[in-house]
Amino acid sequence: MKAGKKQTALKLRTARLKKGLSQQGVASRAGIHVKAYQRFEYCERDIGNASMRLGLTVCLVLDLDPFLLVLGTRPEPYEK
Repeated sequence: MKAGKKQTALKLRTARLKKGLSQQGVASRAGIHVKAYQRFEYCERDIGNASMRLGLTVCLVLDLDPFLLVLGTRPEPYEK
């Protein structure tokens, strides 16, 4: 089940503040415009619908697990 947009935005903001970063700081480290990052925190855009590269880069900057951020849970490992 996908995490809600507001819940995801709150996780982004909380992680950013915990790391002591500004929105501009996250955007700079992720290589995007600050407005693009702000759209995620202001619930104007869902990071779960962003490109994989963008979503993973923001998660890397904020030390977030992308599965937990977007899905709210980690999937079971796949075994053949």
